Amino acid sequence: MTRSRRDFLFALAGLGAGAVGVGAHLIGRRELASAGEGAVRTIHLEAREVPWELAPGRIIKAMAYNGQVPGPEIRAREGERLRVVLKNALSEPTTVHWHGVDVPNAMDGVPGITQPPVQPGETFVYEFDARPAGTRWYHTHFQEHHQLDLGLAAPLVIEPAGPEPMTYDREVTLVLDDWVTGAAPPLPATREGVAGGRGSMGGMMGGGGMGGRGMGGMMGGMMRGGRMMGGGHERTYDTMTINGKAWPATAPLRVRKGERVRLRLINASAEHTHVVRLAGHRLHVTHTDGNPLVAPVEVDALPIAPSERYDVVVVGERPGAWFLQCLAPGHAEAGERLAMFYDGHEAKPPEPAADRLGDLDLWQYDRGRGRDVLPPVRGATRSFDLTLSGGMMGSDVWTINRKVYPNTDPLPLRRGDRARVRFANMSMEAHPMHLHGQSFRVLAVNGARRAAPLIKDSVDVDAHMGAVVLEFTAHNPGDWFLHCHKPIHMEGGMIALVKIGA
Repeated sequence: MTRSRRDFLFALAGLGAGAVGVGAHLIGRRELASAGEGAVRTIHLEAREVPWELAPGRIIKAMAYNGQVPGPEIRAREGERLRVVLKNALSEPTTVHWHGVDVPNAMDGVPGITQPPVQPGETFVYEFDARPAGTRWYHTHFQEHHQLDLGLAAPLVIEPAGPEPMTYDREVTLVLDDWVTGAAPPLPATREGVAGGRGSMGGMMGGGGMGGRGMGGMMGGMMRGGRMMGGGHERTYDTMTINGKAWPATAPLRVRKGERVRLRLINASAEHTHVVRLAGHRLHVTHTDGNPLVAPVEVDALPIAPSERYDVVVVGERPGAWFLQCLAPGHAEAGERLAMFYDGHEAKPPEPAADRLGDLDLWQYDRGRGRDVLPPVRGATRSFDLTLSGGMMGSDVWTINRKVYPNTDPLPLRRGDRARVRFANMSMEAHPMHLHGQSFRVLAVNGARRAAPLIKDSVDVDAHMGAVVLEFTAHNPGDWFLHCHKPIHMEGGMIALVKIGA
């Protein structure tokens, strides 16, 4: 989807419905909250099954919000009160989780923890203040490896309450996803992480990146197209999409020379990391998980783990036609690419040179300096050591401290406490760990401390003894999931409860 800042302010002021549809060719209809009584604004969502054409002739039975994949983008101003009315028109239960949003615990959408599942034919009302500002998203939290796989996800963009500090001409939201259709060869699973350790893409750069030499690259090669070290119920994904479409059905991006375009990139995949590159251009990384960096970081390509979001600015300084695509093995061929045309250029872009990740300037966590926007620490420091393991010899069991949820030990906190969590990954797969209800500071990655920690809500813990230390202020009371955002790992037991008392 594409949108100028003028469009957003125009629509927010209620000056015309036409502004809402700008750029609908890229992602479909967007949902701006409609005016309701008082300060509450109401949005209606319906979860239902639909036939969805990923690419010409490749039609699947999807699950969708309001009949589109991804679902309608919700846009709001920071601090706005939103009331989201979910109607479940599926034949099975569902819920909605507001990923990266500091919702009240009862609105978090975790079945059996914060709410009962919404049964077929029922309606559930979510109500919360839209904060913090940034690129967020919403998705099902019921049987994610089934419902998320089939399309129940969508962007949620919260505009800052104050002036926008960034300078750009317009913005485009791109949702990246993986699919199982059975109509194409399976793609290798993502085992490597993005943080920068030896079990990550960064750690393998000397060997050409994913699938190169070294431990991570060797394991990636052994598991290419198969499931040797993963769980027995993992799926073999074969199609990659951008905004619900695979090349050549992806909508083109059209730019003018000199234009500054903000891309909001969301990885809604269940399994795969996406390495985004725009041929002929550099990416200026400005935000991670919706949270600002102190200064933009210029890179050739950007690895994005499942559930992560990045904002980047692209400067239109090389007129022509170019491909934006994923560099992970087989992803572009499986559909994860779109054409970017400058004004006056309509021919199909030339095929980019075959890039070796080891030859590119890649984003890693140590590249950026985060701007601290989190609540200050007032209470005691409580530390927790969490060892992540599992998945060996075809097992579907994934553990935290050798226990499977719901038998994992909770993390008890009082409101205002400083929580420090140390992850150690003893498995052969990276784990994108996501915390509900509050964001955190990434203090250290693979033994290297950060002078200006990134602010995130999902952090990828590298395979093969990767380590991450994070810290957050326990400001949002309730029982919150802390889990791997690969659904097969979460459903296999890699969940702990963070219990914050009032």
